[in-house]
Parts: sequence; C-alpha cells; structure tokens
Amino acid sequence: MIKAAKKTKAKRVTKDSMRQHAARDHSPTWDDYASWTTAEFTKNFRDAMQYYNLEFSSKDLKPAVLKWMKREEYDVNIYNAYKKTKDWRTSITMGALASCFLRGMPDTFSGFNDDRNSRQWLDTAIINTIGRGQDDIEEETDDKSTENKTTIQERVKDIAISMVRDIDDIIETFYKIPEDFNPKAFKVINILKSNQVKAGHARVIKEMYASEMADYAALVTGTADDDLKEGYIHLSKSQIKNILTFYQEILCACDMLTEQAKVTRKPRSKTPVAKDKLIAKLKFKKSDDALKLVSITPTEIIGAKELWVFNTKTRKLGRYIADEMTGPLTVKGTGIVGFDEYKSIQKTIRKPEETLKEFKTAGKVALRTFLDTINATDTKMNGRLNEDTVLLKIL
Repeated sequence: MIKAAKKTKAKRVTKDSMRQHAARDHSPTWDDYASWTTAEFTKNFRDAMQYYNLEFSSKDLKPAVLKWMKREEYDVNIYNAYKKTKDWRTSITMGALASCFLRGMPDTFSGFNDDRNSRQWLDTAIINTIGRGQDDIEEETDDKSTENKTTIQERVKDIAISMVRDIDDIIETFYKIPEDFNPKAFKVINILKSNQVKAGHARVIKEMYASEMADYAALVTGTADDDLKEGYIHLSKSQIKNILTFYQEILCACDMLTEQAKVTRKPRSKTPVAKDKLIAKLKFKKSDDALKLVSITPTEIIGAKELWVFNTKTRKLGRYIADEMTGPLTVKGTGIVGFDEYKSIQKTIRKPEETLKEFKTAGKVALRTFLDTINATDTKMNGRLNEDTVLLKIL
C-alpha cells in the first residue's frame, strides 16, 4: 500500500525531474490487497489515480492499455482499431486503470465502489474510444513513398498539441492538489493568444478537450453512468465543478478565437476572368457591307463607360451608359451588364445611311445629345445582343 507522504515541502514535478527518475519504477503496487480493508483499498485506488494523473499524459498511458488488452487476449480487430486511434483520445483514467490492472489490482473488491466491476468500465471506455476515433483510423498501404506523408489537418493538430502545454500544466496542478485549484486564477484566452493560437488550431484544441469536459459535465449534472462515476471516485463534487469550469473556459476561448478570425478575415479577392473567356458566347454582327459598318473588338466593352450599338434588322440605334453603382460595362453570357436601365435607351432611325454617316463624324460632345436629335420614341435597352447587332463605338 502507498505510504503516506511526509509533511515536507513538496518538490515541483517537472518534465526534467520525471526524465531523471524514469529508470525507477514509482508505480503503485497491489501486492497485499487481499489483506486490506475496504477503506485501505479505496485509499490506495485514489492515491494511484492521482499518481498517474500527475505523472503521465494520455500519450504515455495508451501503451499500458494496449499491453493490458494483449494480456487479456482481446479480439485482434478491436485491439488494432483501438491502437490506430489518436493518442489523446485515451483518457488518463483509462490508462491509469489499465496500469493498476497490470500491477495486480483486481477487477472487483468487496465493498469498493458498490462492488462494481472496474474491468467492465475499461471495456466500455475502449469501445467508446474506438467509436469516437473512427475518423482517425487510416487505411494501411504498402506504398512506402506515402508512409511518411502527413496531411495538412495532421500538421495543424500536431502544432495545436504543442500550443497547449501551458494549459496541460495547469490541469496537472489540479490533479496534484485538486482541493487548492481555482479556475478563476487563469485567463485561458490570454494563454492561447500568447501561444499564437489561430482559428484552425482553436478548432482542434476544442475537440481535444471536449470529451473530458463532457465527462465532467455529466458528473456535475448527475447524468453520468456508474462506470464514469467509478473513474472519478477520487474527486469531490466541488473539485469536479472547478475543473469543469476550467474546461468550459478552454472551449469558450476557442470559440472566441474562431469568431474573431471571421471578423478580421480579409475577403478573398476574386481572380479576374480573362476577357476572351467573358466574350466567348457573345453574339454580334462583325460587319455590314450595305451600311459600311464594322464592329469594334468586343473585348473593349469590358470596363467601358459607354457603348453604342446598331441593329441592322430593326434599325434601332442604342446607347448603353454604365451605372454609377454596378458599372462599368461588362459582358455576361450573351448580353451586356452593368448599365443604367433608365439612361440607356434606343431609337428607330428612318434613314440609316444618313444618320450613321453623321454618327461616325460626331465627337464626344456631339454624341451626348445625338439621340435627342432623332425624332423617334425612346425605348429602354435590355442588354441582349444578337447576330444583327453591330458594335459601333465605346467611350
């Protein structure tokens, strides 16, 4: 049974000190459990849970679960499926319980946790972990050229894990002295910002802690099942509320960073479409021999403020004027867009030869009132062009 700690100043547990003592096995033992009382067994269990929570991470403890599964001769498919899940999906409680089993802890003990079977809890936790990590399982391939390739999502996840070391250290202090833990003493949003966490990392970090937060929430609300209660039996309700508050702060901070990124994100600039592609479907009349008319190059319409057209079939002379809000003029499909629907008008001319001759010699100033000199009814332009439309001039 684990001896009670002496009343001396506690030494800070650091990663360096853990590496220095890695060769020594400090794991709690269960050799004499048969002679213990229920109170002694319960105390040893709580001390063991606190030890593993303090000294190890999920990544450190997952091998213990795999070793225990192999010892218990688990179905090979379940074993392989669990092995392929991401390390962080294995809760510390799972790893701690498997480690205790490997060190001799029995599945049940009279009077402990209402005589519930601890192995059944771990069995359920393994199946649930496989279910939550189905997307983690990648198909095996014999292609060695792709063996070391990682996806962008995996790189983001690896970076995110390295960014939460400070948060993990805070959680470690909770497991070290849970009765002294104060979640209000930490500003998670400032911690994440100081580690330059971006929106993409925040989404990964939120997922990393969501599962554990859900467990603590279930314990606080009373919706936890018996197996979950057994896993956290070493913590009081007030301690669970404190750590739940801290996890909620983590998720809230992640949501804030994601929302802030949406506000500050610059709109994606549209890649300009090639002019030749814009006019590909445009229909117009290249030339008219009778009236001695030749159309301008249609690509000149794009970005123009004004376009003059003449329909040789209907004898309508039209003027497109760019709208101040939606302009300049451009081409979409088979028509003109970006023009002012009220200012853009056309008129039918009686003597095209004479009128168009005057049009050709008119300057910019004369063109401003050219349609006003034609005695005919105004009709609005509709933007549609066809094989009878000659593109006269752009301004």
